[in-house]
Amino acid sequence: MRILVINAGSSSVKFSVFDMLTGEQRFKSELERVADVAEAVATIPGLLQEAGVAEIDAVGHRTVHGGEQFTEATLIDDAVLKEIEACTALAPLHNPPILAGIRIARTTWDVPQIAVFDTAFHQTMPAHAYTYAVPRSWREKGLRRYGFHGTSHQYVMERVAEELGKPASDLRLISCHLGNGASVCAIDRGVSIDTSMGMTPLEGLVMGTRSGDVDPGIFHYLNRELGLSVAEIEDALYKDSGLAALSAAGRDMRDVRKRAGEGDADARLAIELYAYRVLKYIGAYAAAMNGLDVIAFTGGIGENDAAMRAKICSGFAFLGLAFDETRNAAVKLDGFEAPQVQAEGSRIKVLVTQTREQWMIAKQAHRLLQRHTM
Repeated sequence: MRILVINAGSSSVKFSVFDMLTGEQRFKSELERVADVAEAVATIPGLLQEAGVAEIDAVGHRTVHGGEQFTEATLIDDAVLKEIEACTALAPLHNPPILAGIRIARTTWDVPQIAVFDTAFHQTMPAHAYTYAVPRSWREKGLRRYGFHGTSHQYVMERVAEELGKPASDLRLISCHLGNGASVCAIDRGVSIDTSMGMTPLEGLVMGTRSGDVDPGIFHYLNRELGLSVAEIEDALYKDSGLAALSAAGRDMRDVRKRAGEGDADARLAIELYAYRVLKYIGAYAAAMNGLDVIAFTGGIGENDAAMRAKICSGFAFLGLAFDETRNAAVKLDGFEAPQVQAEGSRIKVLVTQTREQWMIAKQAHRLLQRHTM
């Protein structure tokens, strides 16, 4: 069985073809600087034909927000499409291009289409973790924490369990997806019990252009004192904040590090703030799980920034984490390996792994189809 995975964003469309019998990725590509998602997706059949992988048995769609309705991968029909549309208010930047991609894909390939939701993995969070202390009338309208990067965190959980030779149900794991978008997830014995992103992907860690946690009172202040509209404030928090707002280096941590090395105080603060926010969440989640067995790093920064990993892990010596600087500095991921960078005798293991979200989407789609054919 071949599954095409489509990840449609506002300005790019990533897609891959997987052979589910062998686990092989048969094709991978990305369409960049996309002005019209539907037009971009419509070009995929020709590209697959040229690559010799035109025969597709199913299509899996990365779907950012599934609200409370979707707790697992779901076959897309007209009713499901309407439910995803209803979640657009919860992810106004992410869901519209995804919906455009789904619509054109349904007319292009007459095969099962499956939505795999970033939010689904976190539907196991207990009420005390997902509830906001706001008026009941608001909560009844769906105001609650949902969490994101679920596909990535689930892949990391499965990969760590495989690497350690233990079932996920035996591990207290904190997965750190650190990239332009970033989140931390507490996975207690195979179940997500908390995560740093909330109702939207704006809550939590400092990100490339997103602020992460801020006092909600700033909305009123900025509106009253600076005359900014809610739309202007939201736009700034999503697109002009985070690392991009902290120093002239911009949103890329590699550029921030370069300027910090040249003595730029703002860049140094950006690094300190980024690491501190991650460290703070890990500490909170270790307490929530009554202990910690593994920290795993993934995402562009998590995989490639050895100094950031070291800085974050240095805060947990009091929990028995002994860090091996030499192992850490030697990490160069070029495949599916998951090297361990803790020192001998460490009570907490630290792993680094690439995330394979598209493979995880294909895997979940395949599992769903197998259940439907049994």
